[in-house]
Amino acid sequence: MPFMCERPEDFVVPMREFVTLLDASRLHPQRATELFEKISEVARLADAALTLLAGCVEETRVWRAAGSSSAAAWVADRMGAPLGHATAMLNTADRISELPLVREALLAGELSAVQADEISAAAIADADAQETLLSHAATESVASLRERCRDVRAAAIGDENANERIRRGRYLRHWQDRDNAVRIDARMAPDDAAPLIAVIDARAHALSAEARASRQLETFEAYAADALTSLVDGSSVKTVVNVHVSGSALDRGHTIAGETSRIDGVTPISVGAAKRLAINGFVKILETDGADVRRVVHAGRSIPARLRTVLEVRDPTCVVPGCNRRYGLEIDHVTPFALGGPASLENLVRLCRYHHSQKTLHGWRLEGEPGNWIWKRGPHRDRSPPAAGG
Repeated sequence: MPFMCERPEDFVVPMREFVTLLDASRLHPQRATELFEKISEVARLADAALTLLAGCVEETRVWRAAGSSSAAAWVADRMGAPLGHATAMLNTADRISELPLVREALLAGELSAVQADEISAAAIADADAQETLLSHAATESVASLRERCRDVRAAAIGDENANERIRRGRYLRHWQDRDNAVRIDARMAPDDAAPLIAVIDARAHALSAEARASRQLETFEAYAADALTSLVDGSSVKTVVNVHVSGSALDRGHTIAGETSRIDGVTPISVGAAKRLAINGFVKILETDGADVRRVVHAGRSIPARLRTVLEVRDPTCVVPGCNRRYGLEIDHVTPFALGGPASLENLVRLCRYHHSQKTLHGWRLEGEPGNWIWKRGPHRDRSPPAAGG
């Protein structure tokens, strides 16, 4: 029989009285620890109840009668919470209707709102991952759980195709706040953002270490801002980033459930992107088997500096006829490296990211010769081939 609460104050009043009378400074540490753990469970149960009720509010559209602009706005206003928090709660409420194991764990007080949001977002893409993610939630930090959930989503959605969908909605905005400080907001595909963030983090750590030596330490966020500006003032040092890729995914060209391809502490990155970045010497690919690194995979097709210079002069824009993009060009093998294509001037071209993706993922190809290329479409592919990148 469903629980019906005729008088919500019956459990609100005792809790209010408990908090009013609580004098934490007089508690024995062991007693304080016990109370903290129990009240944390109460808080998780409260999150579960709020999630169910928020879903009801959205489904019945009662927020309209209150004059709110959306269900999320109504929930955020009543909770005194950010709109993003309310949106995540509503998303969780919607997803758990299809995820019985996640719903059961949430209602049992085993998941916080953040854990439920992360797990449900991953499990809705791969329902078979529910049990595994729930077991990790019981023993791991939220940060570790979030990384696992991102891996599950990346494998389920498809590395490169997911990146392309995000890339179509990319943006970078900047404005000045009331103090005249410049603020920046961006939305980027993981393949594009992960290397940038990794370089900024590496440079920020180096700056922080220098500051510690001179005893002029500031926050890490301050050094991250300095690291970002160093990218344009020429003072940034060259950084090589390690990408951990499951051996089977490296052979296949994309991840599936249970596999990973990620820059540690940043975000998942597609196997194809890791291979492309390795060509430029930007990343080292560490082939992994679970937590063990089996070997460092070298690209095997490094482009000599002299050849790069010749390519930049010969192909100042994307070589696809009609495309005049000059920035962010990538070197590509006309005949793929995996099919025996050499790293020679005749077999190398520079493509914009969009056309490189079209060639890698969707069967487009170049025919002809430098200065007289023809762009033709072949059989469609939904996944990148095993040796993506050329």
